[in-house]
Amino acid sequence: MKLTDQDFRLDGTTVDKVSEDLQRYLHGLKQERRSVQQIRLTVEELLLNLLTHYGEGMTISVGVGKRFGRHIFRLRYEAEPFDPTGESENSLSDDILRSLGLFPAWSCRGKRNTVSLVLMDRPKRSAMVKILAAIIAAALLGAAGNVIPEGVRRNVTDGILSPAAGGFLGLLNTFAGLMIFFTICNGILNMGDPSSFGRVGKSVLTRFAGISLGISAVTAALSMPFLRLDFSSGAQEIGSPLVSISKMFFDILPGNIVDPFRTGNTFHIIVIAALIGCGLLAFGERGQRIRGLVGEAAPLLQQLVSSVCALIPLFVFSVLVKQIWSGQLGILASALKPILMFFGLTLFLSAALLLLSALRLKCSPLLLLKKVAPTFLVAFTSASSVSALPLGMETCEKKLGIKSSMVSFVYPLGSVIFMPSSVIYFTVIAFTFAEIYQVPVSLPWLVTSVIIVTLIAIALPPIPGGDIIGYSILFSSLGIPEEALLLATALGVLTDYLATGANVALMIFQITSEANRLHCLDRDTLLSRQPTVKKEKKNSLG
Repeated sequence: MKLTDQDFRLDGTTVDKVSEDLQRYLHGLKQERRSVQQIRLTVEELLLNLLTHYGEGMTISVGVGKRFGRHIFRLRYEAEPFDPTGESENSLSDDILRSLGLFPAWSCRGKRNTVSLVLMDRPKRSAMVKILAAIIAAALLGAAGNVIPEGVRRNVTDGILSPAAGGFLGLLNTFAGLMIFFTICNGILNMGDPSSFGRVGKSVLTRFAGISLGISAVTAALSMPFLRLDFSSGAQEIGSPLVSISKMFFDILPGNIVDPFRTGNTFHIIVIAALIGCGLLAFGERGQRIRGLVGEAAPLLQQLVSSVCALIPLFVFSVLVKQIWSGQLGILASALKPILMFFGLTLFLSAALLLLSALRLKCSPLLLLKKVAPTFLVAFTSASSVSALPLGMETCEKKLGIKSSMVSFVYPLGSVIFMPSSVIYFTVIAFTFAEIYQVPVSLPWLVTSVIIVTLIAIALPPIPGGDIIGYSILFSSLGIPEEALLLATALGVLTDYLATGANVALMIFQITSEANRLHCLDRDTLLSRQPTVKKEKKNSLG
């Protein structure tokens, strides 16, 4: 359904009609009842805020439909600038929800005000279906290579497949470095803003970052006994670890500000982003305009990278056909080891973190698991942390007893920056691919892999195709060939469901533990076998 606008005269009757029409539209999309009610109440609040501010009589334009693969609600009105979304104490949390399409976004050009709200995003499963379709199509074309003349195959490979794969990687590298730069720089600026981050935010971020780093290090240590890594080139460096670490430290310092973005040197880009972010913080109010530009650039780059990632099926198709025609499929037989290692380590470390959380909270691990299980199942079956976000926030507040003010800020933040299962997967991929492609491993290589994996898990936004950005950054930093992207992407499709479910569950465990440490937890609710039911005012619209 194409998005079309309809004009209304703003009054109480219009609020009712628009809300009822929207509810019928959402039911047609087969949305869950909880989501339908939440979206309806959000739109009602927008319209009532307009009615309170402007009064009755102004003309508003309402549009509901599909645009760029998303079902959206759009509200427009000609008047003096006014933001009906309201101001929140947790501006950073609102920005995260807005970037995920879960919070209404307001913009104004002159007197033309526009408010938009995503009703249903492009389903993640459709991206997986496209990748699987690309794999099937490549397998069929590859098998047909036996009857295609050698000259034709060579011309197709050199003239179409190789340029297509190279063009995709070029586009990805062009924007990925900039996205990492603005994401990290913006994160540092938000950390230094007490009004948007504060003590709780810094405490939670420290916990998330520390646990991610620890998980990467433990995963690396547990993986190495099962792999045959090439330590020969690093034998001399291992004998003098201080020299190796010192050399690695000075190597990550950039020589200038341009080359890291031209060559895609992730470590240098991260250092530059950190220095500029800290510099803007020290600059204080005088750097407010630049800070605003950085904050606006971060979501813009995320959107550009998301658009580039829509070409992933084309990349998978091109590279797979090339490998089949060149007889390089033997390497795919090595895919079983990283899958088994990922599943085994994820289950082991998830159980360990569950037991540690239960021990800190002094509650039964089975009770904690039972309360988090519904949210885990939503994330697991949909492979989307965004789909599980409303239920997860409700679980934290009503079943686990975390203060709503902390939940509304910390949960959206955690859903973006805390991905422990992704840390496990990236670490496993780095080490198993080092074995598969016989990449020389040294002490600096090991330290670099742990640090890069941690930073990738924190800095990469949850956009469709975001994983392949992480693979590209990781492989270029560790000397793993670019053709490994195909195998990593295929394995990512197979592991995505468990990784997403485990990410959400482990995040809730850590939020609960941190809430307990910060005295933001109601232990009676946590230990109760029944969820807390809060009395709410009955809405006149039902």
